[in-house]
Amino acid sequence: MGKRKKKKRSTAESAARRAKDHKSGFSRTHLEVPDGVNFIKIKDDKARRFDIIPYEIGKRKFHKDITFADKGSLHPERTYFKHRRIGAEQNDYICNSKTFGKKCPICDFRNKLKKDEDADDKLIADLAPKEHQLFNVIDIKDRDKGVQILDYSYWLFGKKLDARIDNRDDDDGYENYAELEDGLTLKIGWEEKHFAGNKYYECESIDFKNRKEDYDEDILEDVYDLDAMIKVLDYDKLKAILLQTEDDEEDPKVKKKKSKKEKAEDDDEDEDEEDEEDEEDEEDEEDEEDDDEDDDDEEDDDEDEDDDDEEEDEEEDEEDEEDEEDEEDEEDDDEDEDDDDEEDDDDEEEEDDDDEEEDEKAAIAKKKKAKAAKAKKAKEAKKKSAKKSSKKKTTKKSTKKKTSKKNKKKNKKK
Repeated sequence: MGKRKKKKRSTAESAARRAKDHKSGFSRTHLEVPDGVNFIKIKDDKARRFDIIPYEIGKRKFHKDITFADKGSLHPERTYFKHRRIGAEQNDYICNSKTFGKKCPICDFRNKLKKDEDADDKLIADLAPKEHQLFNVIDIKDRDKGVQILDYSYWLFGKKLDARIDNRDDDDGYENYAELEDGLTLKIGWEEKHFAGNKYYECESIDFKNRKEDYDEDILEDVYDLDAMIKVLDYDKLKAILLQTEDDEEDPKVKKKKSKKEKAEDDDEDEDEEDEEDEEDEEDEEDEEDDDEDDDDEEDDDEDEDDDDEEEDEEEDEEDEEDEEDEEDEEDDDEDEDDDDEEDDDDEEEEDDDDEEEDEKAAIAKKKKAKAAKAKKAKEAKKKSAKKSSKKKTTKKSTKKKTSKKNKKKNKKK
């Protein structure tokens, strides 16, 4: 009996699968990123010049509060909200509530914690959704890279841009910055800031410069559909990631700490958490020799940007905590006002009681006065009657005397 021929084994299928599915360093769990997309990285406080290119609004429906243009029209940015550092992998996920107006398990869990007096305030702040924006951008000093994506915190860039447009004069035309024809170049100044031992960059100033040349409509074929990049998970799947199990509603804070420890021990290749590796990434960019190295550097840039986003959001967390403290103060003030209103009501009731007592006293005094007046009147009437009676008696006596005198005179004459 001859030997059985062994089946030939191949590595081609698994190698192809790895090349397609494996993400180096990290993946953007909140965005659907098309192949070949470059993300702009702010690495220092040097001024940058950007041309923001609009994209066509699609049919996807977003929350009414972040819908600023109709389907088919051109718009310069896509606003969205995301939750930071969720689940065992500490990934970011889109907030379904603030972005699409749908139920969000993370917001539901956070609202439940806010009603619990014993809940961790820091955890509540950490779970708050953060506002971000996506822009299609051409870097004036790096035009060869074509259209790139700027994914940045609203509080660190977009807020300043909105303020400049809101405070414009009628003849400034700042609102036309993203127009293809007669648009404006944004000269953006950055300020280095630090939080928890890390650094990040916040927009310090924005100047609007006339563009040297206009863009043709053809540029719209190169921009990315920012609406389509927003990645959404259904309620149950996102809830399972938050709780790290579909049945166990354990406090995610405990598991988050555990996952960080395991990640620090097991994931030595996680470049998002090491500043020294960021420096190595910059050195790698200087030593680029072929297209593969370019791709690696771009991924490193994405990782650096993810670091900055975390640092930026930590700064936002402080603002969220301050906002929550302000809300609590306002609630306390409202309660104090309610107490004051109740005290005022009590004072008014007491005043009403005092008024009633005064009215009763006044009524009694009035009765006494009327009684006294009546008695006085009766006394005066009685006195008057007596005087009249006395006068009658006097008149009668006088008449009697006169009659008596007359009679005497008559008798004498006789």
